[in-house]
Amino acid sequence: MLFAPDLVGTSDEIAEQLYAHAGFQEVDEVAFALPFSFDHEDYVQILTDIAGKLGPALSWAPAEVPR
Repeated sequence: MLFAPDLVGTSDEIAEQLYAHAGFQEVDEVAFALPFSFDHEDYVQILTDIAGKLGPALSWAPAEVPR
């Protein structure tokens, strides 16, 4: 497992930093760690941004749910 430095910025800025990171360029999976001391609303905003903005900027899309 490789740990990157904390990244701060807009989703586009974070995506740009990740694409420039040599370790990110070599992996197939990424895990994002959230801070421990945020309020609930902050976590909702961060997770919403990851799913709706950062993820797609990193070529991620939600899996299709079989019906």
